[in-house]
Amino acid sequence: MNKHLTLLIATGSLLTAAIVSMQIPTTLDAKVKITTNQSYKKTSFLINSNRNAHVWNAKYNRKLHNLKNYPRTNFYSTKRVTIRTNHYFGSYYYIHSANNKIKGYVWHGFLIKGTYYKGGFYRYPTFNVLLSNQPYRRGGMSRIGEWDASGVYASSNRIHGTVNQNELKPFAITPALNDQKQALTYLKQNWSYLPEMLNYGQHNGARIVMRKVYYATNQWLKVPMIDILNGPAISGNWEEINPFAAVLDLSKLPNGAKPIANYDVGQVTVLPLGSRAFDFPDPTAQVTNYNSGPITRIYGNNLGPNHNLSLVDLNRWLHYVPTNDIFKLSNTQPTLKDGIWYFAPSFESGVGSGTHLQQMLNQINPTQSPYYRTMTGEGFIQAHYENGHWHQQFELSTNLPAFNKGNGITLTISKMITKSSGSSSYTTADNANAKTVKHFDSNDADVSDYFFKPASYYETFLNND
Repeated sequence: MNKHLTLLIATGSLLTAAIVSMQIPTTLDAKVKITTNQSYKKTSFLINSNRNAHVWNAKYNRKLHNLKNYPRTNFYSTKRVTIRTNHYFGSYYYIHSANNKIKGYVWHGFLIKGTYYKGGFYRYPTFNVLLSNQPYRRGGMSRIGEWDASGVYASSNRIHGTVNQNELKPFAITPALNDQKQALTYLKQNWSYLPEMLNYGQHNGARIVMRKVYYATNQWLKVPMIDILNGPAISGNWEEINPFAAVLDLSKLPNGAKPIANYDVGQVTVLPLGSRAFDFPDPTAQVTNYNSGPITRIYGNNLGPNHNLSLVDLNRWLHYVPTNDIFKLSNTQPTLKDGIWYFAPSFESGVGSGTHLQQMLNQINPTQSPYYRTMTGEGFIQAHYENGHWHQQFELSTNLPAFNKGNGITLTISKMITKSSGSSSYTTADNANAKTVKHFDSNDADVSDYFFKPASYYETFLNND
């Protein structure tokens, strides 16, 4: 072997050995100096590894215990020391168990600030984790940041739309420990009917962390959120999923929150009229415009302060929606209701919107009604049959005060107009000249009547220019 290469390898090996020797003791030494470098209030620690983690006696010349045998024991410390020998120095905690049967020095790298609670629950204040049903296990220095997906100052990326400070405050608190345990115990069980995102990670673990929810620029409240672990504990692959409040409500429903209604997207389309979804069991705390997927399950009704919300699986996510505004339409044929044809978009995999529209139109008999409405959660487009053709007349849409303070819903109507683009033309809503049909002062208002009013009702708005 090349002498230079041999020397380089030898030097590197010595350097690695020196670093390791500074971190973990492997030999005893007669000359020991122990110096206290930090004192603090009694603090609880947990072991952070499945490796051997020895407790040394007061003279640092004998191993007393191996902490890997005590994964669910709280150890308490009031001081951190430096231990020096002729060939080694390192930073240690002096720890003791609650009954003082275990006490002595432990290398600091084997411990993490935390508390174990009966039932298989762990709290890690360093990681901003209120409670976890999985213990932290160190997988290397780089894994610390990965396991701490929340971050001490992290923001929520799951709360969207309008957020109101005062109404959000009741949810910006640390939940009672028993409530935290109930939610995490529920998520650890194999409920096959949960929204896909709550089943994310095959129940490897769940935790509760406090995250910033912004209600204005640079203004926020910390709200408990649920994270799901997608992988083993050392992977650190935690994903933020839902507010804690919604999961707690789910866990308290009877029969394990078994759905009271299930919907097959191949047969029926179910959407929240008014296109509203809430992340908290109070519609005044937050609301977002949601029109990108169907309701596939209803878990419970009579929720919220006015007992008018349902907890649902909305496009794979857990949300609240107004109960009275949940509407269902056949996905295989148009529905004739009060002299108007109705059909909804299809969310069936592999079915294009154009194909679905044509399938519906082929089944409509204009002699039974010369009107049809293409429904969405946000509103509808009405068309009229005349001279052998369907002509789109107007669009009714729901406008929410997205990203602004306040509550309320406004229904607007816009004529459909034809525009040109190059050599082609297309039909679109004239939103620049939209008219207000109705304003509702509350986010959870029942808007369903306006989706099914007769054509003559809206002709008044169209003809009154």
